[in-house]
Amino acid sequence: METQMIKTDKVKRALETAGWDMEKELEGLSSESSTFELPRVRIDHNDKGKHRMYIDAGESYLDDESQEIEIPGNKLTAVVFAFQNIRAFWEEGQDLPTCSAIDDLPMGQEPLAGNCRHCEYGNFGQGKCKPKARLLLLAKIGDEVKPLLFNLSPTSIKHWSAHKKKLTRSNLPVVAVNTTFELEDVRRNNYRWAEVVLNMDGIASKEMLMMAKTARTEFETLTKRISDADFSDSGDKQPS
Repeated sequence: METQMIKTDKVKRALETAGWDMEKELEGLSSESSTFELPRVRIDHNDKGKHRMYIDAGESYLDDESQEIEIPGNKLTAVVFAFQNIRAFWEEGQDLPTCSAIDDLPMGQEPLAGNCRHCEYGNFGQGKCKPKARLLLLAKIGDEVKPLLFNLSPTSIKHWSAHKKKLTRSNLPVVAVNTTFELEDVRRNNYRWAEVVLNMDGIASKEMLMMAKTARTEFETLTKRISDADFSDSGDKQPS
């Protein structure tokens, strides 16, 4: 059955006519789901170099394409209020990972090792175990500051590591600065893809720091688990 798409303004007028407060009703709905789902920053890789960075807000019933928000100039500026290393080990043809881990600590009933550092699949390039850097961000999108989730792919992790090293040498916590994310076109062995390069763009404002502190507490539940959405990009579930 085809789903009928709707317009938000028409719903708002109908609710207000009947005496309902739309904003209040949305607050109750979002408080239930916010710890389980955040809009995600994603990359569309293009073999002609026309790569695209956008925000995936998830499927909805809206009649427009608002689930994808374009990032102007493929450059995002944000405050990173939490970050983790995550992994998932996929056997060929499986829909679910055999093993997954957060910050080198495997999860599940039958992990492949007690710690990823002692696992034969724990090194980059082993193929079946996919490492990512999971970043939780606050970014100004339009007129609003929004929490976002950005999982950096294996090829971009080195740029994240370099950014952290520079901050450490500068005695600056990650959360204290505005971090920029830009795309770099890479060609190698007849392949072409985009890598995410990070840099610093000044110190975060007091307002953003206060919001980041609140966000870290609010989204703590998200940092304790791995979901299918964390490995939903092309190639995530295939041995390399």
